[in-house]
Amino acid sequence: MLRKFPEDFMFGTATSPFQVEMGKSRDSISPESDWYQWSHNDDIIKKTYVSGDFPDNGPDFWNNYREFIEYCIEMGNNSIRIGIDWARIFKKSTEKVNAIIKKNENGDIYQMDFSENFIAQMDSIADLGAVEHYKKIMEYIKLKKLKIVLTAYHWPLPLWLHDAVKCNEDISKCNKKGWVDRSTVGEFGKYIYYIWYKFNNYVDVWHTINEPNIIAINGYLYGNLEGFPPGLSDYQLTVEVMRNLAYAHNIAYKIIKRNDKHAYVGISMAMPYFEPELDTEENNFIVNYVKYIFYGLQLNSSLYGNFDNSLSGIFNESRPEEFAGTDFIGIDYYSRITVRYINNDNIDIRYRFAFLPCKKCSDNYWDIYPEGIRFVSTEIFNQYRKPLIILENGIADSKGILRKDFIEKHLIELHRTIKDGHIPVKGYFHWSLMDNYEWARGYKDKFGLYTLKDEKFEKTEASEFYSTVCHNNGVEDKDYRDY
Repeated sequence: MLRKFPEDFMFGTATSPFQVEMGKSRDSISPESDWYQWSHNDDIIKKTYVSGDFPDNGPDFWNNYREFIEYCIEMGNNSIRIGIDWARIFKKSTEKVNAIIKKNENGDIYQMDFSENFIAQMDSIADLGAVEHYKKIMEYIKLKKLKIVLTAYHWPLPLWLHDAVKCNEDISKCNKKGWVDRSTVGEFGKYIYYIWYKFNNYVDVWHTINEPNIIAINGYLYGNLEGFPPGLSDYQLTVEVMRNLAYAHNIAYKIIKRNDKHAYVGISMAMPYFEPELDTEENNFIVNYVKYIFYGLQLNSSLYGNFDNSLSGIFNESRPEEFAGTDFIGIDYYSRITVRYINNDNIDIRYRFAFLPCKKCSDNYWDIYPEGIRFVSTEIFNQYRKPLIILENGIADSKGILRKDFIEKHLIELHRTIKDGHIPVKGYFHWSLMDNYEWARGYKDKFGLYTLKDEKFEKTEASEFYSTVCHNNGVEDKDYRDY
């Protein structure tokens, strides 16, 4: 029987600009970001932070957007998630353009306003050709009657804000520290107001920052393992980056809502399902701590201004008067992580856990666990009482033998979340529309519903299945009975 989703449910696919825009055509290349520098640097490649693959060899969404959007239409999508590459629009610094800024006594920026000639000043710096090209992409999407979820920021920073290679060598001597520097929040606010002004007529849902928890954790806590710029491992820097990203979301939310009170604005987090290895007091305690560090702290900081400056597990600073919250929470759910408590009192509590290997593995060794999407969504809604959107869900599956079953089982669990749990999940975006550049791992991991064969993208069996789901606005489940 068909598990029918709500009539206004968004079914779509997700992309990010850095991962899909570049390709063989010269004008698609966007070389002015930290991630571009990072992925091409010989020393960073030799250190094995990155794969040695280049984003330049991507699917060229920049020029082939019509083709890919037609794939979405054929698949029955009613929505698409795209993004803006900050460094493509602002190759040059906007630091000399003034804004009206309010700071607290710590120097955190919590309010921004802009003069009447602000846009004209930004126009004089912006790549207006890139701005117009993004408008053409969005106009085409709207012509096809798709809703646009626009991600304002999906990880790469302009080089004039972040020299990741120099920060990796010695961050104390690096002048362009990116999200470690509070001033980046102010530049982000300028960027947000500018793209709101240019693109607001096309956007249905504003997504401020993609997975700020991953920016902080993969770049500054496990940077030497995960390979994200600047490849560091420093608890204090992680805390500082989390704080600045929290203020960045807050600034973006306030700017957009002040200019359009009806705008729908939210933030997303990467949220695995963390499961204790054993049902013991110690294991349950450490799982809750890991969830707190991985996404709970960043959510509380971004929405409410609650900070934990030592990662002790306790909020030791709270500034709710400076924060405005969110309209929805985006969940990026991929896998389960089983956590083991390390029973050793000589180890700092912050290190007293281990992640166990996957049980049912994808190509990149993420544990396949469909029930987790229900558990995570239920917990997040019950804690924060905000509508949810599944902004990413997918699997690395180069042989294409797991993806159909992955989508089917996750959507069945998501329907249970909505129907039985009464959780307000507003949409599902599969990651991704096509195989693309998967950050530090390059092109090794294949997440696409469309895959590259003989230099052409072809639909997969999973694409056919997802098409049936989208056209029916529901997923078949032989065991389901709707009473």
